[in-house]
Amino acid sequence: MVVFCKVLTMKYYRNHLTYIFALLTASLFGLLTGCGNEESQFHDTMNITLPVDTLDAVLQIGREIGDSTETFGSILTARIDQQDRILVLDEISACIKVYDMQGNFIQQLSRRGNGPGELMHPQGMFIMPDGRIAVTEPNRNGFVVFSESLAFQEEVGLWAENPPYQVTPITDDLILGCRFEGSQDPEVTRHTVAIYPWGEGEYTDLLWKDSLVISDAEFYRDPSPFYVFAWFDLYSPGGDSEGNTYFAPVDPFEYRVMGWDSTGTEILNFTREIAPVAKTDEELEYEIAYVDDYFRLRGGSPLPFEFQPAPYKNTISDVGIGPDQNLWVRRGAYTELFFDIYDLRGNLIRHAIYPVSSFSWQTEITPRGILAWELDPLDGYQKLYLIGL
Repeated sequence: MVVFCKVLTMKYYRNHLTYIFALLTASLFGLLTGCGNEESQFHDTMNITLPVDTLDAVLQIGREIGDSTETFGSILTARIDQQDRILVLDEISACIKVYDMQGNFIQQLSRRGNGPGELMHPQGMFIMPDGRIAVTEPNRNGFVVFSESLAFQEEVGLWAENPPYQVTPITDDLILGCRFEGSQDPEVTRHTVAIYPWGEGEYTDLLWKDSLVISDAEFYRDPSPFYVFAWFDLYSPGGDSEGNTYFAPVDPFEYRVMGWDSTGTEILNFTREIAPVAKTDEELEYEIAYVDDYFRLRGGSPLPFEFQPAPYKNTISDVGIGPDQNLWVRRGAYTELFFDIYDLRGNLIRHAIYPVSSFSWQTEITPRGILAWELDPLDGYQKLYLIGL
């Protein structure tokens, strides 16, 4: 096992933890600031060294008005399971909508409520190798689990607070979990990336720790860096069918990709020279407005302070095994969906782009294609796209 730790001088206050995570949902995970389609923005500093393939949308699901099976309130995440079903986790409806690969609606799983198999504040979703579908649900202190046949199976409550916000399965009995958690030091909080046996709340192998150090005085002077750390700077690992997992630290100045096998042994670790890219004034203004609107919608009032976004874009937004079975790494500074594609030894082999610009793209990289949606689409309603070669 290899453990990495990066300490940042940012702001934290322990008494705000419960309040913040009561409002946190996965729709803010990996937020790319912006408000809609814009002219393409390429940067000379982006180190494009090989030919760029153009990607196409092969499927679109979602309408502005229609039956509830065809509309989305707020997409948190989406996955494709072993039976080639597209599963979409909807925050507003607190349910999973299931479609076939042609976009035909199959079934809805769960609804908002406190009963068995129901959801209140879903934060994420993952699919185990044996087909089990699990939703991260802080209201249940862990996961709500459905069988491969789309029936409620069990609830797994292991964490009194802050269950893993992002999970990548390793085997039927092991998961890679990313958690936001405090420490015994009241001025330190952290994200951890670790291997957990299924059904156990303590990890066996800690793979990454990204710590935040802050004083109470710093927090009261400006809590924005803590909010950025707690909401936006969250990890999004990916995995393959062999039990290997891949991960990119959230960082505006370093481009690094890592990988581990099922035992926690490092199998990949490489960097590239990518120049930092500052957010534009328009992006900064939009992010401030977005956060204010988010709190008004869910909490009934705006933030009690003037939020200041992080000034730079993160180098990497997403990582996973793509439709050619290679490792796809999505760049964070592009408004298009731009990917660096590596073989599993870390050799860059080409680039790819879906040339539609939006500051609020979200993605899930899968072997069947790229699932993509916008947090804040220009036409006012969300659509899920399946993007392929």
